[in-house]
Amino acid sequence: MHSTSFGVSDKLQSELQRACGGAAVGGLQIHIRNETFELGETLPTVSVPALLKAAITPLLDERAPCYLLLSLQSEWALASWVPDAAGVRDKMLYSSGREALRKAFASLGSLSYEAHWAGKGEADVEALFAAPTEEKATLALMTGTERMALEDAKATAVEAASGKAASPPTLP
Repeated sequence: MHSTSFGVSDKLQSELQRACGGAAVGGLQIHIRNETFELGETLPTVSVPALLKAAITPLLDERAPCYLLLSLQSEWALASWVPDAAGVRDKMLYSSGREALRKAFASLGSLSYEAHWAGKGEADVEALFAAPTEEKATLALMTGTERMALEDAKATAVEAASGKAASPPTLP
């Protein structure tokens, strides 16, 4: 499949900004229609994973994929629901759209957790919010010295990108 550029509907953009601005939103169901991300359902704020799972279960159609941006205690997760019974075109579209949605959301907030679900038995919200992202898992395996070196490298890269880093002097 060729690279696809996805738009974000005005309604979804508005709801994303509202949710990331502190509005009480437990989650957003997102569909792709005509290569545009569109808002499906808005979920109420809940305080425990079991209540969030109860809210999303009716949204998981065995033939229709969707994304779920879920919030639990100020942390955000992205779950893609691409059931086995979905059509091949839909599977490819939702697979290629995941990164674009992640980028669209990144300007408004950060995703702490991610999952891909193909069957209702996999749709485990508690496990989703318990699993660290790849970056968190990597940082947990690093020593304190390695983490400090990584932070120093990031700071140097930021300074260099902004033109503040001085080049080392050259020897004659």
